[in-house]
Amino acid sequence: MTDELTVEVTTLGPRGDGIAKNPGGGARGRLYIAGALPGEQVRVRPGNPRGDGFAAKLLEIVEPSPDRIEAPCRHFATCGGCSVQHLGGDAYRDWKRDLVVAAIKRVGFEPDLVAPLVPTVNDGRRRATFAAFRPRAKDSKTFFGFHTRASRHVVEMEECLILRPELMALVPKLRHVLADLVPPGARWDVAVTLADNGFDVLIEAAHEPGPDASMGLAMFAEEQGLARVAWQLEGSERDQIEPIALRQSPVLELSGIPVEIPPGVFLQASAEAEQILAKLVVEAAEGTRVADLYCGVGTFALPLAAAGAKVMAVDGDAAALGALARAAGTAGFGGNVTTETRDLVRRPLAAADFKRIETIVFDPPRAGAPAQAEEIARSGAARIVAVSCNPATFARDALTLSEGGYTLERITPVDQFVWSGHVELVAVFSK
Repeated sequence: MTDELTVEVTTLGPRGDGIAKNPGGGARGRLYIAGALPGEQVRVRPGNPRGDGFAAKLLEIVEPSPDRIEAPCRHFATCGGCSVQHLGGDAYRDWKRDLVVAAIKRVGFEPDLVAPLVPTVNDGRRRATFAAFRPRAKDSKTFFGFHTRASRHVVEMEECLILRPELMALVPKLRHVLADLVPPGARWDVAVTLADNGFDVLIEAAHEPGPDASMGLAMFAEEQGLARVAWQLEGSERDQIEPIALRQSPVLELSGIPVEIPPGVFLQASAEAEQILAKLVVEAAEGTRVADLYCGVGTFALPLAAAGAKVMAVDGDAAALGALARAAGTAGFGGNVTTETRDLVRRPLAAADFKRIETIVFDPPRAGAPAQAEEIARSGAARIVAVSCNPATFARDALTLSEGGYTLERITPVDQFVWSGHVELVAVFSK
């Protein structure tokens, strides 16, 4: 399809694309238009198939929406990081909340269970993964930044309004040092976390670093005062990550409790959102015997234990559990935490394992926890607190809990991923 069309946008999809009816589209009856908003008339050119329709390039806004604002970032039109900087005020907040509402309505829950969106600051991201790419051509330059939307091209950022300013300030320095270190034809993923005592950098690539890159990165770490630089071979396990420079172990405070962070471990994207989520979880928990599943380094287990709960913390990441246990011990409440390394996808805890548990907290990855939710639904716990970054898989697991006799009391959406189609949530169930 190459003909230009003028269409009216009816809704804003979960990726932040305007959705319009495709005239004569038949089975592919939708157009997905990046940059378009509901209520707008736009001129577009349909392109590649996508789902039940086609992606379409926005050529002209014939009649703009009253909710349209000028995107504040100069890279918005090209960068793939943010999708809805052009949607303002209440319309943006309503859309984010409606992502959760739409997901739970599909499985039969009432929309009024969803509270208003809890906002966070725009520039709160303390971690980001950048792309470094050098073409094979002779004398080619290294590109460093974020991927463009739906492609592997790299935008060389001059600004990023969602990153912590300290993290953004490191970008040009990283770009400069990597210009001579990335070999021709190579792509590196460069994950950077702003810890409380310096930057933690993890590079993932399809090849070993080699002596030149190792030396260059070690010197860079010393010059810039980075806490750690490590290397992971693409496709390898986390326990095979190799240190390149370790000046000090990166430390983050989780609810005021210092935790030494293992390389490559999962962390909430922003400190502010982490504090909001932890507060919601601790306030929702009842009783003194708590299970925290997919607990990671202790975002919820540590404040729960600090408040006096006996916490059974379970995760598949042994390094994360070790960090959690050490942090609890150093803080003086190690006796309140027991840990178990367990792949909860392949070996979910059984209902009988929760025999003495009063509250179950679970925060699975984006795919959700279908098998574990079935066992939780059969448990005798009086309270369930679910944390999720994917409303669709949360809704599926919530239905499982409901069918097991649990009542969904409330859902609080949190805007951790500002200007994107991702939303975090905390939900509370009781029996």
